[in-house]
Amino acid sequence: MAVATAARKRQIENNDEPTDSDATTGSNKMQNVTGGLLQYHKEEMCIGYQDNSHTSNRNHDVGVTGESTCANYHISKETENKAKIKCPYLGTINRHLLDFDFEKLCSISLSNKHVYACLVCGKYFQGRGKNTYAYTHAIEESHYVFMNLEDCKIYCLPENYLVEDASLNDIVNFLQPTFTKEYVKNIDSKIVYGKALDGTDFIPGCIGLNNLKKSDFFNVVIQALCCVGSLRNYLLLLDVKKVQPPDPIITTLSELIRKIFNTKNFKGIVSPHEFLQAVGVASGGTYKIGSQSDPVALMSWIFNRLHNRLKSKRTAGMWLNPVYMSYPESIISKTFGGQLKVFTLDGQKWKTDIVPFKMLTLDVPSAPIFKDAQEKNVIPTVPIFQLLQKFDGQTEHTSSKGNLCRYSILKLPQYLVLNIKRFTQNNFFLEKNPTIVSFPMKNLDLAQYLDEQSEDRISNSARYDLICNVCHQGSPTAGSYKIHIHHAPSGDWYELEDLLVTSVLPQFVAQSESYIQVYKRQDGGAADAPQEREEDINMFD
Repeated sequence: MAVATAARKRQIENNDEPTDSDATTGSNKMQNVTGGLLQYHKEEMCIGYQDNSHTSNRNHDVGVTGESTCANYHISKETENKAKIKCPYLGTINRHLLDFDFEKLCSISLSNKHVYACLVCGKYFQGRGKNTYAYTHAIEESHYVFMNLEDCKIYCLPENYLVEDASLNDIVNFLQPTFTKEYVKNIDSKIVYGKALDGTDFIPGCIGLNNLKKSDFFNVVIQALCCVGSLRNYLLLLDVKKVQPPDPIITTLSELIRKIFNTKNFKGIVSPHEFLQAVGVASGGTYKIGSQSDPVALMSWIFNRLHNRLKSKRTAGMWLNPVYMSYPESIISKTFGGQLKVFTLDGQKWKTDIVPFKMLTLDVPSAPIFKDAQEKNVIPTVPIFQLLQKFDGQTEHTSSKGNLCRYSILKLPQYLVLNIKRFTQNNFFLEKNPTIVSFPMKNLDLAQYLDEQSEDRISNSARYDLICNVCHQGSPTAGSYKIHIHHAPSGDWYELEDLLVTSVLPQFVAQSESYIQVYKRQDGGAADAPQEREEDINMFD
């Protein structure tokens, strides 16, 4: 019992009076440190206390019997894991092989429960206890450092002790980046650059997305949502655990946007695999990896999905009241929600309805079928104001249901989404209209399209600036999508085509075949725009 004697001697030299716990620990606890791991030999201590008279007297002095001493030395697993042990294997971690963008599934069992990432090879395994896949991998491959993909705790296996080291914080930030309110507040005004592990510089919020086989329509929608400040800030600061019931679309989209704006990104690119998988399951396979789809339809689906999951319970049923014309609120309706006054010809009279919208469709005039003198097809150019005449309240338009309608804008949204309708389906194939639509990059004035009763007309706040432009290139069936985004801190424009990010001039953006445009209101108003139901009309064709 040299350990107990030495402990007692140190207490006497330091003039410290032993407490009950100190006396018990000094006389009864024996530690055997082997390979950096604390092992407690409970049985040997019990025998030692029964046979050693000096120890019995020591226990009598502090009021502890041999049996109670053995009971007090039951070491729980939680206490053992809390022991701070310096891991000797941190040098084996290979950050170049770490990739947390894919589904968090065990590479062997395909289970998503208790999944750990091997920080040496980057593979995912389930569990960390004895005979689990992570435990077996540690023994067979001599890979000892693992991270829990749920709580970001790092363990050393097979010893199974918690590793706490400040040098691992960059890996934690790479897995689950977090943002402060102060950082998010200045995200559109402060220029920030990041550097990948290979030395490549990148701009957070303006990085490439991996194309997972015909997923370019996904990528442009994701990049467009990142340009919408209010929605982006909401998802950056959202605590997804508070969203009840849990929704995989909200969770994966929030995680994806955080990774896009992560300054500590190891690769400088992001793979949207988890979000695409979640959308594929939630949409019943309508939007999935490997199948090209319409980004306009996908964006509308995402709007409705987020609105239904995030709308306020306090206003969930208020839309039933025709007096107040109030609708359930959500970040989607506050950001993109506007109102149209629709005049429909019913017999000999015009019927008036007020309908909410999140997106407006602009009809492009048909392209000429004749060639010019040089036997070349002529690509016409029309100004966007000609297309906006659809909403001047005077121009009659035939809806898809065959009704004669007139539209005027009653309430402008904070962010205006325009769909320039280029694709039409005839009886045989899909056609694309190549007409170039010219538009202003700044100061798009919509005052002349506001209804006479519109409050926005009275306040004289109807000017918008372009923040992103989705365009289509190539044939209708074999073409692809790319996006031009405005980097607010620097004022520059960038073209993003999957992983390729290039700087472009504003004049180049204005000459593209625009398909989706997102404008930001200059005064930042319309935050309290009316909300819409899921079944309400999103686009008017």
